[in-house]
Amino acid sequence: MRVTSLARRLGSAALVLSVGVGLTACSGDSSGSDASSASDSDSEAGSATSDSSADAEETEEAALTELDAAGFYPAVMEAMREAETFTFQTVSESGGQSQTMEGEARFGDDGVEMKAASTGAQPMELIMVGQAMYLKSPDLGTGDKWLKIDLSDPNSLFGMIGKATDPEVMFKAMEAPKKIELLGTEEVDGVETNHYRVTMDPSQYLDAMEFPASMADMLPEELVTEMWVDGDNLPRKFSQSLDVPSVAGGKPTSTTSEGTYSDFGTDVDIEAPPADQVTEDMFPGAA
Repeated sequence: MRVTSLARRLGSAALVLSVGVGLTACSGDSSGSDASSASDSDSEAGSATSDSSADAEETEEAALTELDAAGFYPAVMEAMREAETFTFQTVSESGGQSQTMEGEARFGDDGVEMKAASTGAQPMELIMVGQAMYLKSPDLGTGDKWLKIDLSDPNSLFGMIGKATDPEVMFKAMEAPKKIELLGTEEVDGVETNHYRVTMDPSQYLDAMEFPASMADMLPEELVTEMWVDGDNLPRKFSQSLDVPSVAGGKPTSTTSEGTYSDFGTDVDIEAPPADQVTEDMFPGAA
């Protein structure tokens, strides 16, 4: 029973890592070196909220401009930084199990801050703010408490997630894609977008993220992500599929992820849980 319980908890940890990869699509596909730091003050957030309807109209009316490999990520990052906030939904499927996550995010000084909840095989709630991540899930064994995890340790599983959600770190992996192709134009939730296919070298990705080189065995020869970007260079949708080799040498596991982004510039409410609702006892009862 104890082994089963621990396995389920580690499964939750793996889910969180997949969340980090999912955020790569929204933070990485919006990364750039010249973007200015976003301000998350209440006054500016309120201003963004009041202008959100007008901004939405402008986004739909903006003319589509094709972005090349050199300018793609800087342009999208600048647009995301200017918007400051967004909401998202991602759907991931792996090994016959599906997970849906919905939430809101904000660009802060320490990277992307987020509040989200997932449904599916492993339901959980998640808050990322500053250099901390807070998790709540039946599989963690913390009851009604939030589990607090320090993201500043680069050698831990969760520290790796911290890197995966940092737009500036992601730019290092995305600044020189092997190839970008414009596949055509499509509407996403009523917004006209350019549909791109972005091909990346996985070794460059691992180096930039400072992930263990051994992870190369879990990645294909090329990483391919499809992105839908509107006339204001805001990402509206992403899609990614890959086959992860089996450590036992069996059939690879097919993993797919698809996400949409909306409500750019609207007010969001992302705060750490109250201290009396937080524990730092990692996976209690696992020993």
